[in-house]
Amino acid sequence: MYKTLLDNTVVQMINNKWPNLLNCVSFNSQRKQLESMPPITRQAIRPHSWYKNTNPAEKKKPFEFVAFIRRIVLFILIIGQTFIGSTYLTSLLPYQGWSELNFWQDWQINPTLAIENLTPYLLQVVIIGLFAILFAWISIGFWTAMMGIIVTVFKGDRYSLKIPKNPETIINKKHRTALVMPICNEDVARVFAGLKATWQSLKETGQLELCDFYILSDTNSADIYANELNAWADLVDEINLPNSIFYRHRERRVKRKSGNIDDFCRRFGNQYEYMIILDADSVMTGDCILSMIAMMESAPKAGIIQAPPKTIRMRTLYGRIQQFANQTYSDIFCSGVHYWQLKEAQYWGHNAIIRLKPFMEHCILTPFKKGKQQIHIMSHDLVEASLMGRAGWQVMIAYNLNGSYEEVPANIIEDLKRDNRWCIGNLINLNVLFKPGIKFIHRVMFATSAMAYVSSLLWLLFLLFSTLLLLIFNTYEPQYFLHPNQFYPVWPKWDEQLAIQLLCATFTLLLIPKFISSIIVLIKQGPKSVGGIFCFTLSILIEILFSMTLAPIRMIFHSKFVIKALFGSKVQWRSPARSDDALTWKEASYFCWPLTSLGIIWLYIILALNPQFTTWFIAILIPLIISPLVVKFSSLTSVGMFLKRMKLFLTKEETHPNQAIINTDINLIQTESKIIEDGFIASVKENELNQLVALLSTRRHLNTDKQLEYRNILLKQSQNCLLSDLSNDTRLKLMSDPRAMFALHEQQESK
Repeated sequence: MYKTLLDNTVVQMINNKWPNLLNCVSFNSQRKQLESMPPITRQAIRPHSWYKNTNPAEKKKPFEFVAFIRRIVLFILIIGQTFIGSTYLTSLLPYQGWSELNFWQDWQINPTLAIENLTPYLLQVVIIGLFAILFAWISIGFWTAMMGIIVTVFKGDRYSLKIPKNPETIINKKHRTALVMPICNEDVARVFAGLKATWQSLKETGQLELCDFYILSDTNSADIYANELNAWADLVDEINLPNSIFYRHRERRVKRKSGNIDDFCRRFGNQYEYMIILDADSVMTGDCILSMIAMMESAPKAGIIQAPPKTIRMRTLYGRIQQFANQTYSDIFCSGVHYWQLKEAQYWGHNAIIRLKPFMEHCILTPFKKGKQQIHIMSHDLVEASLMGRAGWQVMIAYNLNGSYEEVPANIIEDLKRDNRWCIGNLINLNVLFKPGIKFIHRVMFATSAMAYVSSLLWLLFLLFSTLLLLIFNTYEPQYFLHPNQFYPVWPKWDEQLAIQLLCATFTLLLIPKFISSIIVLIKQGPKSVGGIFCFTLSILIEILFSMTLAPIRMIFHSKFVIKALFGSKVQWRSPARSDDALTWKEASYFCWPLTSLGIIWLYIILALNPQFTTWFIAILIPLIISPLVVKFSSLTSVGMFLKRMKLFLTKEETHPNQAIINTDINLIQTESKIIEDGFIASVKENELNQLVALLSTRRHLNTDKQLEYRNILLKQSQNCLLSDLSNDTRLKLMSDPRAMFALHEQQESK
């Protein structure tokens, strides 16, 4: 049986569970379908050309001169600091006979001896080169943080985005905004809890009519898809407001997240002036949303404005430490990034507002070409920011804007899986580096984004070459006279005092920004908001110790990711698990046994060569050896919550949460209670859910012979086996066909 109209039986079934739903959505009698999206007004969009510079020739703006001066200063500071550090390293290395080396002369006398003399010096050259690159990388972070501290202390500079006091008075009511949340196989309860909290917060401002909410699903799990439909109907029924929260399920999932956004722009983009991108775990306050819209209105050349998200709601030890670090240190780093980037900033892919017209004209992504092969862009955000900048539009960071939130993976394994995807995406983006028209600062960002992962491989090589130098130092007979006419011997010797000084200087560059940022947090927020001075200080020290422990683990995995990416390894782009379930010992051991083995072997080699050098490697090797313990212990919610009760790792958003965060927790309890364990089977057996899935199914098939044959094959497959045995692909095909869903429901009722 197939309903040719929305008849009374169906109406009664829907109203039994969702009494307000049919009042909030329209019924398309021609397609016999509930409309979960507004009417389509198609906009032709074309992928941009990599070789066409869309930026019109314009007169240089004042901020561009200021940005140039600031970046020159940054470059000088980095080069100067790196030169000093590299000079220190050169002077402390054991082989100091540089002036006595004469390889060609030695080669003519004794080729073997010439190679032996040169080998340690070549190793030292490699070590110094690697160190210079890595020290410069540390220096970039240090000076960015220091400039951020200055901006924070002086409460901004002349180029900071001003937060409007009364944003509703600035906003043109005709300029509507779409809040767009692309999702794919996400935690349904968390998605709708956060979205509802954002909607509630916007409603409290009295400006709800300025925005529409869109859930754009690329989900390819039948069970999750059924739960998404159920949760959407629950939400629409509860808010009881027509045409406010829309849902679209995309069957052709091309270009991942960027393709999902492209699809929205093509169908609905010309109905809106702005678009705010939300991640699956995003929460934003209504005041933040209005401020972002008002900033766009006040800056007509702004193409993208990024609101830096703060991490919230973490419960595991790992998650809470990451949350604490984010909320304690991120302000100065964001303001420092603003100081160097100004109006040529980056975009992080979510919790940002975008001007839709230039985005649709210039930022529809084109795959890279490698011969006949197409390489799709995975990390789309920075590419879109660079294309917006190439077209003459400004990209800015509202570093001082509050009310933007997100969550992070709850354990190290999930975080590293996400890093694997980001690593490959950032390395793919190096293809943009030399495309015409890209702003210089955006080219630098592409390089530094890749360097965030390549630096781990460089650190690993630095340590390996240092170990090899140690091997030569302890096993080769030293050559005190490098050529026959040498007057004085060259004594290979490690200068430990200089080594300690250099190590202390490196740690100083890493730790000073953290300590200054902590002082700023205490002054601005007050000790009580972060658990008191003693607990806050202890939290800082534990976070530093944990970061030092985690660094070697990340180094090995990031090195692996880079090597795999360089060899063309592909990765499945799956959403990270966002639950707080603790890892098992088996999972932690399986994930980390290569690290433990490497650490033990490496430690044995150093002990065998020269035990006194163990001191220099112990901070690297011990974390590798105990990595299963670190991964397992840090994934525990019980430990995280215990430390929270002890007032450790507290943040202001925990001690003084705003209503949006509180509502997210309340909503999550409600949405979790309504999650269906086996969504597909429920959509077949339960009357109301079956009607909903059928009425929202994406395909509206005609009764052609070919379609009837196809449907009959699907139904026959479902008859000949249990519903639980049907493949996920077959389930999705059934759910997309309303006639099949009705027929399948009747089959089950007749059994």
